[in-house]
Amino acid sequence: MGTGRIKKNTLRAKMLGILMLCAMTSLLAAGIVSYMALRMIQNDSIEDNMKMYLDQITRNTDGAYYDMLSIMNYMGPGGLVGNVTDSYLGATDNFDRFIEQRTLREEMAGLGYVNTKLVGVMYYDREEKKELISGMNVRALDGSHASLPEVVECAGNVIQAAHSSILGSGEEPVFSVMREVVFGNGKRLDVYAEIEADMKTPEEINKAGRPYTYIQTDERRITRYSTNPVIIQGQKLFSTTLSKGDYQVETREGYKIMAYRSQMGYINAVVLPDNMYQNEINHWRMRMTLIIVASFLIFALSVFYLYRIICRPLNQFRRQMVQIGNGALQAVHEESDIAEFDSLMREVEQMKCQIENLISNMVEKEKSIQKTEYEKLIYQINPHFLLNTLNSVQWMAQMSCQRDISEFVQRLKKLLSYNLGKEGSQTTLRMELEIVKEYIALQQMRYDFVIEMHIEDGDYLDQPTVRMLFQPLVENAIRYGLGDDEKISIQVFEDVARHLAVVTISDSGKGLTQEEIDEINQPFDYDWEYRKNENRGIGLRYVKAMLESFYDGQTSLFVNSRKGSGTRITILLPIRDLTEQKGKDTEVTLEEDKVGQADERIDR
Repeated sequence: MGTGRIKKNTLRAKMLGILMLCAMTSLLAAGIVSYMALRMIQNDSIEDNMKMYLDQITRNTDGAYYDMLSIMNYMGPGGLVGNVTDSYLGATDNFDRFIEQRTLREEMAGLGYVNTKLVGVMYYDREEKKELISGMNVRALDGSHASLPEVVECAGNVIQAAHSSILGSGEEPVFSVMREVVFGNGKRLDVYAEIEADMKTPEEINKAGRPYTYIQTDERRITRYSTNPVIIQGQKLFSTTLSKGDYQVETREGYKIMAYRSQMGYINAVVLPDNMYQNEINHWRMRMTLIIVASFLIFALSVFYLYRIICRPLNQFRRQMVQIGNGALQAVHEESDIAEFDSLMREVEQMKCQIENLISNMVEKEKSIQKTEYEKLIYQINPHFLLNTLNSVQWMAQMSCQRDISEFVQRLKKLLSYNLGKEGSQTTLRMELEIVKEYIALQQMRYDFVIEMHIEDGDYLDQPTVRMLFQPLVENAIRYGLGDDEKISIQVFEDVARHLAVVTISDSGKGLTQEEIDEINQPFDYDWEYRKNENRGIGLRYVKAMLESFYDGQTSLFVNSRKGSGTRITILLPIRDLTEQKGKDTEVTLEEDKVGQADERIDR
């Protein structure tokens, strides 16, 4: 009876769901943090509130000072009130003086109608130490206005800091401006005006009811007015200069201070206890910390769940791999909650079957390899037997005092040993030159020809190169290139400027036509069966192919010949860094030592 397979959620679906949950949680947390940050910035930011309060005070203060500066212009010579004052001072008749004084009183009283916050305004005669016109204000001016703290001086106007009124009846702070003027009759008077100082915090700015205090300093940052109980008049507020229009925040003596320098030059500052500021910051940090911790917990739980659904099947997979490594290939059926892992476990079971088949095949192949090695050993007996036989012939020649035969056999044995690979798989230019000298010596015992060899000694001769580089070319020269003078020339030298080793082999034979040169340059798959001399060019093509393979196409081989003028082969070999070939050079040295030791044994 068949059973239906339960449809399982895929790993992709579960991971997608978990990642979506984490993403939504992160977005939600980011949204909450952003909302709270915006709310704090817009509504509950202490620094913003301090800045708005400071801007409000500065606007009120600037407005008050500018109004009083306008009053100074009105009351100065040439001003609307100043002209009446000039007439009053110039009147000589008592009646005229009475009329001018009444007019002056009306003009000065009218200034209060224009600016309702004006506390009082008066002319003061320093010489007579009295007001020019008495009875205009609640309190008479007594000269103390000259000693009030000033914050800045502008165009002859002394702008004074906030202080208690000396003209009005209340104790509320006022701002004042004083100016010394000289009228037409030479009379020198002080013009003095006061305006109410509006330093109250608007309710829409200070909804939390924070206990702000106010400080006003002069251009040198010396406190001239303060409602703070710790920072009093006469103290220097900041150590660094504040430019016009700039803000500065500083913590001092348990208070957070924010200052702003007006375009007029004086500095306003609002002060808040630092513990209240820190409490707000701590509350903000606590809320942010709770949100971050909650988000992290949700993320950690999601990661843990993801770890569980992935690592449990992976542990099952690891156990299967360990069992396979120990050679246990029995079928084991394990299921998980994820379709991908179930599919993977089925693949593992199939892999077990394949491994069993591979093991069987490997056993059969091992047997076949052993058989092949045995046959190979048998085939290697023939070259080995040939070298041993040559050793015996050389020994017999020496015993018979046949020195020429012994030398011939020794050269032949060395050449065969090298060509059969008994001296190692790698060689150098120096080793190739030594072997070709042995080959030439053997050929000179058969043929009568002259060989000229010019070898420039140097480290470049220790460069690794291909085996059988010179012998096929020299063999071609002896076979086809011995002309009337029967001379062959070999030159090997180093082109230092181009980092090349240059090899030239020249003969004085009949030479080649261009068609014959093109045919020789063809690769091994070229069809040579139709030619009478079917072996012609095989050695040259072999050398060219081996050079292309060994030097990765970085070498060049040129055939220069002309019919009746002989042939010259030129080979350009790149010179490589010998430090990279240190291991190869050592191997070549060992090969040369082996050849020398074999010769010594034969001589003995």
